[in-house]
This record gives sequence, structure tokens and C-alpha cells, in this order.
Amino acid sequence: MKIAVIDDTEEDRAAITGLLRQYFQENYPFEPVIIEQFESGEQFIHCFSEGSYELIFVDYFLDQMNGLDTARSIRQTDPSVFLIFITVSRDYAIDCYKVHASDYIVKPLTYKQLSEALSLINLTLLQSRQYIPVTCGREQRRVLLNDIIYCDASGHYVQIHTQSSSILRSRISFADFVRKLEPYPQFLLCYRGCLVNMDQIIRIENMDFLMNGGDHIPIRQKEHARLMNDYYNYIFSISRSCK
Repeated sequence: MKIAVIDDTEEDRAAITGLLRQYFQENYPFEPVIIEQFESGEQFIHCFSEGSYELIFVDYFLDQMNGLDTARSIRQTDPSVFLIFITVSRDYAIDCYKVHASDYIVKPLTYKQLSEALSLINLTLLQSRQYIPVTCGREQRRVLLNDIIYCDASGHYVQIHTQSSSILRSRISFADFVRKLEPYPQFLLCYRGCLVNMDQIIRIENMDFLMNGGDHIPIRQKEHARLMNDYYNYIFSISRSCK
């Protein structure tokens, strides 16, 4: 999950970031979280694009481009990203909700306030929107992570086996493609040239992973112990986080 924190005070940016890391460590310990800090609305808008963040925290009282104007600019580019305002005054809450903010928190931010705000957001829905950009021919596509069943190397291409689009082919080295998915714990490198989405494994049959869709991914004998350990650790982590 990628989160932006926009605040012109370094101390406040650090405090918000620290509380966010604490929240995700306690509630979603296996969710990779990237938090990027910005000291102005202009700095953020300069590098912002649709789908680049799942969650944005913005201070209302920013210099020059204030938080409300920043939010309006964000909404022109991405109408669905979750916005949470953090400010020192309650006086502008109505204006913030006009840009479809999810919440409005008065400083100083506390862990309780943050937890309550995030509890109102469907973080499972946010996770389902995560994607990687992939070039297929001349087309740039966004491939949802939960749509990927497995990926394998084929010559100079990577084949992405998905639920919705059958097989996508991208001209990229397999090593470079694997690096795109390294932050996400659900992806397991079975052997050189094959990466599976453990959320798409139906069961283990003999020395194969039976994948959603019916394909069998062989488990190499010499890698069997490692792969089983990684797979069962992942399943355990998911079951524990669901309790």
C-alpha cells in the first residue's frame, strides 16, 4: 500500500508517518506499506498521477496551495483515492467533505484518532486495487495483483497468467519483472522463471501447486523444503491477520 503525507511541518510529517507505521504493523503486519512525505501541495501534485497512491493525508493549512486546493487538484486526476485531512481547526470540515474526504482529524494527531479514521475505510478494498504497470506491446496496462495467478519466462518475454485476461505478454527480463513484485508477500518464486501468487493456490498435489484455473506448477525437489516453509508461513500469517 502506498500512502502520501502532505504537511509543511517536518515534525508533523514524522509524527503522522510514525503512527501509520505503528498502525499497519499492529493490524496488517504482512501488508507492505510505502509512506512518502511531501512538504507542499505543489510538490505533491507535480509527481501525482491516477492510481499512484491508495491513501493521502493532507494538512489543510499549507503555504501557497492550501490543502483544499491540493485536494481539488487531486480529485481532478483521481476521483477515488482516499483523502484524510489533518488540521488545527474544525472550522473547515464541511469544505473538506465537499471534495469527498474520508475523514477530518484535528491536530495533534493521536493513535486513537488515526485508528478510528482508518477503521472507517475499507482497507481490504484498497488492497484489492493494488496493481503493477506492465507494457504489453505498445500498450501500457495496469495489472491488478489479485488478478495474477502466476508468471513465467518465455524467451525475452514474461507471460502473466491472469483470471480476467488469460495470458498477457510483456517484453521484460524476468529478473526485472520479479523486482516489481518483491514488495508483495503473496508472490513466491518457485524456480528460476516462475513466480506464483500464493493467494491463487488451490492445494498441493504430489509435487505440484494446483493453481486457480487448473494449471499445475511443479515444485523442484531440491527447493521443496524452502517452498513449503514459505507457503505455510504465508498461509499462517494470513489466517492470523484475519482473526
